[in-house]
Amino acid sequence: MPAATHSETDHHAGRQALPEVLLVIAASAVAYVVELAAADFLPWGDEARGVIAVLVGAATAVGVTLYRGRPLSTLGFKRPQRWWTVPIWAIGILVVYVVAQALLPVLLAPRFDLPAPDLSRYDFIRGNLRSAVAMALILPITASIPEEIVYRGFLIERFTRLSGNGTHSAVVAVLAQAAVFGSVHFQWGLGGVVLTSIMGAVWGFAFLLCGRNLWIVIIAHSTAHVALVAQLYNS
Repeated sequence: MPAATHSETDHHAGRQALPEVLLVIAASAVAYVVELAAADFLPWGDEARGVIAVLVGAATAVGVTLYRGRPLSTLGFKRPQRWWTVPIWAIGILVVYVVAQALLPVLLAPRFDLPAPDLSRYDFIRGNLRSAVAMALILPITASIPEEIVYRGFLIERFTRLSGNGTHSAVVAVLAQAAVFGSVHFQWGLGGVVLTSIMGAVWGFAFLLCGRNLWIVIIAHSTAHVALVAQLYNS
């Protein structure tokens, strides 16, 4: 029997990608529904709603990757080629995100008045140092790391395979995962969905440019969360 050609292998990988994506999305959605149903019995309130969903999604993404016999490096868990460049990358990503976040409302203003993100469920942080510190320490574990696994590490790779690989496919994959990333932040209102979609796009393109190293975007994402907590505390 002749060996499979490269195009046949890519086609098979592409066919595998869709059910894998749907499985991760379904697992997250089911976990979110269960979390809502059990809200009265959970030790947290609206401020942590969605935590179980994103953790289940990340665990499913890792499980699917290992089940397919792929190393975790395909999700971006690999050593940077040069450690000294990591903080430079992280700072660069943050600067681009802050600039994009500031420019978008200005660019949209002539046609659309973009509302501010609804962060009212985090009001308990305002002026509360203990809550702010606790949130800053918890967010990397409950948000930054699992979100980067699902959206940048997993979805970009799968969406790229779905659209045929190549530069064009990678761009489409980044924009697609950014749209999904933004939509799951619906609790932040329209302004939050738009701004987190921008974050997803910036994080996604940075992930590709830094050699698909997930640790770099995790650091940038975690730093952004700490900055947000500091902003809420002082507001």
